[in-house]
Amino acid sequence: MRTHAFMALLFAAGLLGALPYLYAPSQASEQILPAAPYSPSNTASAAAYNTTLFISLAVAATVFIYLVMRYRKFFKAFIAAIWLLVIVGVFWAYDLKYYSCGLLPDWAAEALFYAPFAVAPAVIYAILKARLDQAVAVFSALAGTMVVWILPPLTVLALLAALPVYDLVMVYWGLLGRIVRKAKESAPLQPPAGGPREPPLMGLMARVGEVSVGTGDFFAYTAAITFIGIKFSQYGLIPSLAAMALGLVLIYAGFLLTVRLLLRRFGYAPALPIPMALVMPLLLL
Repeated sequence: MRTHAFMALLFAAGLLGALPYLYAPSQASEQILPAAPYSPSNTASAAAYNTTLFISLAVAATVFIYLVMRYRKFFKAFIAAIWLLVIVGVFWAYDLKYYSCGLLPDWAAEALFYAPFAVAPAVIYAILKARLDQAVAVFSALAGTMVVWILPPLTVLALLAALPVYDLVMVYWGLLGRIVRKAKESAPLQPPAGGPREPPLMGLMARVGEVSVGTGDFFAYTAAITFIGIKFSQYGLIPSLAAMALGLVLIYAGFLLTVRLLLRRFGYAPALPIPMALVMPLLLL
């Protein structure tokens, strides 16, 4: 994926996330998507509980991936199952949200409900067989918008503040760094003749230029841009678009700094701390 496509994807996903709030603010603000097992309460205690639960699940998933990645067939089956859940969840979340806001007619909402069962096999094949990074990036980004719709605002802010810390610790002192190093060691030095280049952790990373970016990074970047778009939607379309564009610039500036300051020095780097630090003041406005 080229850099301009990466930026366009983040902005487009953020815009799709903010669109219901720009088109029908009152309907969009209603909680129609199930939040369980997370608390739908917009309180500090609920934010602490939700963030702890989210990070705990992320740690558990990381441990599981570390344990099973040596078993290639089982690992691929696990990744396929995760992507199936993500794809179905994204389709259904957009279906419910857009239909409730009057953005979809009845026939389109019904078609979108059944669409993932036709789309998911092709997308999973594209991710696991064709090594299509764009599919990884698109659905990771759309999942970021979905989570902003589901979780209350305080939880989203807490999560966007906690994830960079988790990313930093897990990459340099935890299992994420070990997983990346292990995946790089086991990957072939050269791709098969005529075949696509495989990212270090196939199915969970996508290349942006020559840099491998994790699904969680696409998720967090888009969640931040969506949150900004929704927050500024109360001022109208132009302020919301301008705020999202500023957020995108800050995230991309942090991404470039990460590549130049950390990646080139250590060979791998957490992609969230610097971008999220730069965009956080805009999230808190």
